[in-house]
Amino acid sequence: MDGFIVHAVVAGVFATVVLDLWQRVLHRVGGIPPTNWGIVGRWFAHMPRGRFVHAAIADAEPVANEAVIGWVMHYLIGVVYGLVYLGIVVLLPGGTPTLLNGFVFGLLSVVVPWFLMQPALGVGIMGSKAPNPAVPRYGALAAHILYGVALWGGAAMSMALMS
Repeated sequence: MDGFIVHAVVAGVFATVVLDLWQRVLHRVGGIPPTNWGIVGRWFAHMPRGRFVHAAIADAEPVANEAVIGWVMHYLIGVVYGLVYLGIVVLLPGGTPTLLNGFVFGLLSVVVPWFLMQPALGVGIMGSKAPNPAVPRYGALAAHILYGVALWGGAAMSMALMS
């Protein structure tokens, strides 16, 4: 079980770093701004106050250290995804991480931003309330597919290094 935890943490952190680097490349090449983790931190910081859904998170009261909170939650969620991916792929069916199951996991994981985070942040289901809904909709889809593939890569790398 200890090896499982290590592989999941390595995979989750690796995939999160890949996602962050990808967002920086998109910003430099295409001018697409990376995720504002401060806004995400604001969302999480409002939760203990009983506020889970916002009409527009940017209009919510700012919170001290929201950027730090957002970045910490971003990486914590990345590790949780690593645990879920390896738990589903490796522990339950007794299989191994593959490019295909990483891709499928990433594809399926996009339901979280589309149907939970985007509506809760005030952007609507699948970004429907955004000025250009295609940006959050397809941005999340591409990011989660990349993330799933990077989970596979991180898990495979961790397992190869520890064997």
